[in-house]
Amino acid sequence: MAWLLAFFKAILEWLTTEAKKDVKAGDADDIPQSLKDRWRNRINKQLEKQEKKNESPEDSSSNDPAN
Repeated sequence: MAWLLAFFKAILEWLTTEAKKDVKAGDADDIPQSLKDRWRNRINKQLEKQEKKNESPEDSSSNDPAN
């Protein structure tokens, strides 16, 4: 019966050490290049829209005959 107690104790210690292991981001799968490209394209499109939006009021105010 003592061997059974020792067996369970060994299993619990092993599981405890496995649970306490530090999992780092480096262990994760690498991000696919296609996904990086899609993100980059989306960000660039948003930046272009923002630039166009910022340019539009300046252009319209400089063409305003009231100024």
